[in-house]
Amino acid sequence: MVLIHSKKLLIAIFIIVFLNACFSNVTSLSQEESIPVWYMNAPLNNAVFIYGEGQSTNLSDAKDNALNAMASKLVVSVGSTTSSITTTSVKNTVSSYSKDVTKDVQIDVQKIKFTNASVDKSTKIADEYYILMKVNRIELFDNKKKEFDINDNRITSEYNSLSRYGKLEQIHILQNIYPSIIEAKKESIILNVINNDFDNASYMEKYDSYIDKISQLKNDSTIMVITNNKEKYFADLLIDILNQNQYKVSNSSNSDLEVSLNNKVKYSIARGWNIAKVTTTISVSSNNKIISNMIINSLGRSSTSSESALENASQNFLMQIQEKTLDKVIFNK
Repeated sequence: MVLIHSKKLLIAIFIIVFLNACFSNVTSLSQEESIPVWYMNAPLNNAVFIYGEGQSTNLSDAKDNALNAMASKLVVSVGSTTSSITTTSVKNTVSSYSKDVTKDVQIDVQKIKFTNASVDKSTKIADEYYILMKVNRIELFDNKKKEFDINDNRITSEYNSLSRYGKLEQIHILQNIYPSIIEAKKESIILNVINNDFDNASYMEKYDSYIDKISQLKNDSTIMVITNNKEKYFADLLIDILNQNQYKVSNSSNSDLEVSLNNKVKYSIARGWNIAKVTTTISVSSNNKIISNMIINSLGRSSTSSESALENASQNFLMQIQEKTLDKVIFNK
């Protein structure tokens, strides 16, 4: 009797386990089948709308994921747009697109704010929210174009004012608006991605001509460097940096720009080391007008001589100029 009872118990347990497994599988299949078709096969972007789908246990996160998906789809479009520009617009062996914006455009697109986004479809299954969002391309383009036009008008106005100034002042103005130019280049690419009819190539060409103008002005400008110190360590290093940045250095008094280095040196000896503390005043003038003044304090040491300590201080001087950037030193900007 006990054996028969045990067999019946085992059979009963087997049936229960089998039914539970079947029920679990049916539930899983049922839940999977209930995910809406519009989510599993989200509509493709078209001439009117940009779509993005998102999923999360939190409704707000699901919407954010949908917007991120929307941006990711535009990022793919950026690739084809920039490839086209690279192929069709080449100047001086450097493509228009590749000047300064290559790495940043896709990042900017991913961060784009879809202020006119709306929920097209949504549902909740178990603990998950499924969202399909859409953005009207025309509205998005119009909003972005307004922002772009403000920046473009300011850049163009600044550029058109150059003729009223000397060469070095022109370089100063162009380098001041350089970040805005780069931003406008990226914005023009994004506008073309949103609306393919937007002719961003003409804007890219214009902005590149503005950037090229900086190099042209530097090539046409001459700078004279003078120093009050007979050891020309500081002056020679500054001249090297100027040459590396496309400036022409001349000994002519008719130079467009004069950079004067006034070094005040204090020597001392500490624990067997020769110490040189140098205060350098860098004065920059154009047409007898002071453009900028900057003071740099540098320190050098040497175990052999005070002159070697001064040379070592000049290396510290160079490092500080590189950290501040040459434009900051020359134009104090």
